[in-house]
Parts: sequence; structure tokens; C-alpha cells
Amino acid sequence: MRRLKRATIALPMVVLLLGAVVPVLLERDDPPRASGVEVPEARVSGRTSEEWAEFALEARERGELRKALSHIKTAESVSPGAQYATELREIRKAARRAFDVERLVRRLTEGSVDHVVFGEDGAVVQAHRQATVLPGESLWTLARDLVAARRFVPGSEVASGDRDVYRAWDELTTLNGVRELEVGERVRVPLAVVERTALADANRRDHERIVAAFSALAAGDIDEAARLRGEFEEGFARATAECLRLDDTLATATAERIARLELDRERALVEDVRDALVRIPKMPRATRHSDRVDVLNGARAALSEAEALRGGVQYPDAAELVAQLLSEETRFAIGADGTVLAAKSTGVSYTQAARQAVEWVLERELRSSGRSFPHSNEKSADERAWARYLADAARAASEKGVNFTELLEAVDEAIELKLPDPVIYFAN
Repeated sequence: MRRLKRATIALPMVVLLLGAVVPVLLERDDPPRASGVEVPEARVSGRTSEEWAEFALEARERGELRKALSHIKTAESVSPGAQYATELREIRKAARRAFDVERLVRRLTEGSVDHVVFGEDGAVVQAHRQATVLPGESLWTLARDLVAARRFVPGSEVASGDRDVYRAWDELTTLNGVRELEVGERVRVPLAVVERTALADANRRDHERIVAAFSALAAGDIDEAARLRGEFEEGFARATAECLRLDDTLATATAERIARLELDRERALVEDVRDALVRIPKMPRATRHSDRVDVLNGARAALSEAEALRGGVQYPDAAELVAQLLSEETRFAIGADGTVLAAKSTGVSYTQAARQAVEWVLERELRSSGRSFPHSNEKSADERAWARYLADAARAASEKGVNFTELLEAVDEAIELKLPDPVIYFAN
């Protein structure tokens, strides 16, 4: 009973002590720091808020307002609060001003020029572009905005009594008449003096290019004339009679040069064909058969190109000759090991087909003496070589399991023959 009584009495004291201790614990949520230790300054990307603010100021001075706005927002994010509210407001104000000026300049002083009239001396007599009328606009407000655009300032910064506004109003009324404007209509906007001067200078340079291009054509330099024609700065010179005449002359000269080049190419191709026909007989078929085929295919392609340059058939005799030679050259084939591949047609004997193939490889007929047994010793070298050739052909067929007798008797059959290399037999 005594212990329970003591606990009952002590409980209120514990509650009171806890109430005093909890706030202390809450206030000391951060770890305790030793006295005298410097607290590091907050940073973002390694820079303090002052450094970001300095970057923002430098960007604003350079006219990089988007970057300035980004930097000043970063400066504020380093340390929570609105310590750079003034700078942020000034940057935003400068950005709005720059946007208004850019829109005004783009609308009234940039874009294509719709109409230009040049004098005989090349100066601009009249020039204008067009702009669309916005709600609430008049020729007077347009005059004020035009002056502002030329000065790269907002329209609100140009005084209504400014002399330049009166001059701009005079120009606008000269082009459009004194009247009330309709929203959405297109009105003529005059060009500034500096623009008119630049147009006049470019026009003079373009006309000088026309004169120089004609001189180049007279000297036969078509490429230089074309280069000068392609360097026109403005489109106004292109509509002149002199430029149209230059275009016609340049087109004619270019066409003539192309015709000359095509003729030279045609002559070179035909000359290549002649050279090929001269070289073919000097290339032994037995050792350079594939080269002969390549040369003849090249000659056929050259003739085809030469005729295409002028259209129609220009070299029928040469084309027929090349076709005949190519047909003869592909009549039989020679393997890499010198063997001859021959197609024996129906009605032709084995010996006939073989003899034709051998004579084709040798590029000559086999000489015959007309002698026979018992005067075999008087036979020609070709006849003796032919006997050895057939004997070896029979032996080669037998080694491959082919009945040579059946080959000799297969007169009425079409057969693919593979014959020995004849060069080693008829070399002498």
C-alpha cells in the first residue's frame, strides 16, 4: 500500500517534468554544433545566392534576359524568401519591354519588300512593305509605332509631338491616303532611309554583276557568268530586261557547251571501240579469252552510250561487228585449267564438235596433208597432234567412267563436252 501511494503521488510530478522536457527536445532537432564553428553558406551548383544574382545582372546587361531571369530565380531558391524581388521585377519588366520592341520591329520594319521602284541612277524612288491593321490603330498610331520600331523602343516611349512621328505620318498618308483604317486590312508601310539606301546599293551591285556576267560570256567563261548570276543580292534585278537577256544568253551558252561535251564524249567512246577492235586480235584466245570477252562487252556498252547521246542508231556497222565478235567469242568457253567446254548439238559428231572447239581455241584451222596409211609419216604435225589429242580425250573420259564409244556414236544427241587443253598438243 505504501509503494502504491508513493507512485500515485509521483505520477503528477513525472507528467510535469515531461512537459518541460519535450519542448527542449523539439527545439534541439538538429544535432548540436560546437561553439565557434562557422556554418557553411548555402549553395546551388556550387554557387551562392550572391553569385547567382551577379550572373543575372551580367546577363541582363548583355541583353540575355531569359538567362538573367533564370539566374535570379536560382538566386532566390538558394535561400528561401524574396530577397531579390526588386531585381526579379526589373528583369521581368525589361523582358516584357524587349518582347514588345521585337514584335514591333518584326511587324513594321522586317519582312519582304512588296514594291520597289528604282530610278535611272539606281536610287530607290518608292518602296514599301505591308502590315495588317490591329484593333484601335490609326495612321497616326502606326506612325508613332513605326518611329519606335526604327529606334528599337516601345511605342509608349515615343512622344506624340515628336517630329519623326509627323514625318512618318506624312509618308503613311502619301502611300495610303488620309482615312480611317479597317481592322484586318493591309496597309502600306514605308521603308526607312537606311533600308532604301541599302536596296539602292544592292541594286547597283546586281546590275554590275549583270555587266560582268556578259563580259565573262564574251570571254567564253560560262562558269564565271553563272557564278555572278547566282550572287544577286535582291530579286529586283532579276525582273529587268537586261537580266532576262542574260538568262537567255547564259542558257544558250550552257546548252552549246553541253552539246560540245556530249559530242566530245561520243567521239571518245567511238575511239574506244576502234581501239578495242584493234586490240582483240592481239590477245590470244587460249590465254586471254576472258579479257577478250570483257573488251567486247565494254565496246558494246560504249557504242550504246554513244548512240544514246544523240538518239537513234548512229553506228550500225560497228554495232553489228561487235555483236558478231562477241557471239563468236562466247561460242565455247575455256575453264581455268585450260579445258574447253563445248556444246555438241544434234546431228554433229563428237570429232566434229571437238575439232571445231580446238580450232576455235587455236584461232586457225588444223592443217591436213591428205596423206594416209601407208604414208603416215608424211602426215602434218596437226594431224599427228590431233591423233594424240583424241587418244588423251578418250583416256580422260574413261577415267571418269564415261564410255567413249558411246560419245562417238551419239551423233543425234546434244551433249556438253569437256575437252583437254589443246594448246599443249598443238603448240608447235
